[in-house]
Amino acid sequence: MRNIDALLARKVLFEKYVSLQTHQLSAFHFSCLFLWQDFFDFEFEVMEEHLCIYAHQPRGCFLYLPPLGDSWGLSVVERAFSKMNKINAKTARIENVEQEQIPRGKGEFKIYPKSQEYVYRRQNLMELKGGAYKSQRHDINHFQAHHQALFRPYEERDFNACMGLYQRWAKNRHAKHEEPVYRSMLEENKSVHELALFYHKPLGLVGRIVESDQKVIAYSFGYPLNSQIFCVLLEIIDVGFRGLGAFIFNRFCADEALKSYALINTMDDFGLPYVATSKQAYHPFLTPLSHTLTQA
Repeated sequence: MRNIDALLARKVLFEKYVSLQTHQLSAFHFSCLFLWQDFFDFEFEVMEEHLCIYAHQPRGCFLYLPPLGDSWGLSVVERAFSKMNKINAKTARIENVEQEQIPRGKGEFKIYPKSQEYVYRRQNLMELKGGAYKSQRHDINHFQAHHQALFRPYEERDFNACMGLYQRWAKNRHAKHEEPVYRSMLEENKSVHELALFYHKPLGLVGRIVESDQKVIAYSFGYPLNSQIFCVLLEIIDVGFRGLGAFIFNRFCADEALKSYALINTMDDFGLPYVATSKQAYHPFLTPLSHTLTQA
């Protein structure tokens, strides 16, 4: 059950501790907790100058992020595992561990690579120069040649139009892709998008839409991860408009609100080959790995 106000009240605490280190992975932003509140009951606990965030489910809990602080905090990790082991029937774990956070004495732990994210130089995504980006330029030119489009900031009045677009997009994706995991994600993400669209201001999200003939045909949201990296969190398009995906991504990366960020993180590929192919086509500068950590 949602408790919006209680979770939002934790944002200041989260930001105090997450700011003590610089992170590359998209999960290190408060919105990534808030938007998944329908699936986890988040518990916040401060111990030994670290913040532990437990994600509870009926079958147990795990640490959604490594303990947040200015160091690894081995004793905090051990205490967190002790707590989780008393709750869980299965192996306790810590998710979203960055490469730099893997403990040196890792003989005490097992490390499992989980997924990679895609980080690009923003200037490359803005300019799309050279043969490497020929396909993207062609898609954008095709879209602009056939449609008059307005790219503008998202406003509260756009909520219903954007959610209607999400429903149409999800129906199209469901019909074209048979992977059970992907179809499940389409359903689960409906509530994620609802929360992002409704609570974008308190979450600090930047939202943009594309209109054609006064109809919303695309939207995208993101957030500053740190002083160098901006993360693109959501992007939904009307699949009937060829080149629209390349158009909104390019315009978003070139937006005035993103001008101070050198890098763009577009999150992971969900383990789906065609998503990975699409993200590789933009030639990532970095592909930081996310890891899961358990006790040995």
